[in-house]
Amino acid sequence: MAWIVRLVKIGANGEEPLADVMKISRPDDLDDIANLGLTVADGKRVLAGLQQEIVAAQTRSQSVRRPDCRNCRGVCHVKDYRNHAVATHLGQVTVRLPRFRCAGCGAIEAGTGWPPHCRSTPELDQLHAHFSALMPYRVAADVLKQVFPVDAGKDPETVRRHTLKIGETLRNECGQAGNGGGGDCGDLGLDVHPQL
Repeated sequence: MAWIVRLVKIGANGEEPLADVMKISRPDDLDDIANLGLTVADGKRVLAGLQQEIVAAQTRSQSVRRPDCRNCRGVCHVKDYRNHAVATHLGQVTVRLPRFRCAGCGAIEAGTGWPPHCRSTPELDQLHAHFSALMPYRVAADVLKQVFPVDAGKDPETVRRHTLKIGETLRNECGQAGNGGGGDCGDLGLDVHPQL
């Protein structure tokens, strides 16, 4: 038997097909229990394919937004596009973002609403930090690789760096809360496991 996983966008104008994510072929006999449902590899490919297609649709919507020139408030037109690789918990995706040039003064503007130097999603960083708090970095990286279709950030050093970045962010937020920012951070601790 074969199935096609199809993504359909539902917008203000109704439904419009977006993409066929992947074709899945599985045996229809259940003489072997291993044929039941999707394999782990199939599930990872489906999730990674869905993530890539949804990100592509989101970036198309993002590229429609035109910034005003910071220098002369003139109208900006698309100059070119740049690809940005971003690691997510469902795999690495490529975000194609436009750069703009002002028609009046020629200044170059980046797209609107995109964080600078973004290489991974906060959700992936939090997963790295959570798993690293429970086990050594190398084991955490291996567990992430086995469970999620993570093809970026599976190196133990990357997991360590993301964990320390989350810790630094929490420390800064607690420092601000302690300086009249309001809020109770409580006790914050980070266990560092030695690499064997």
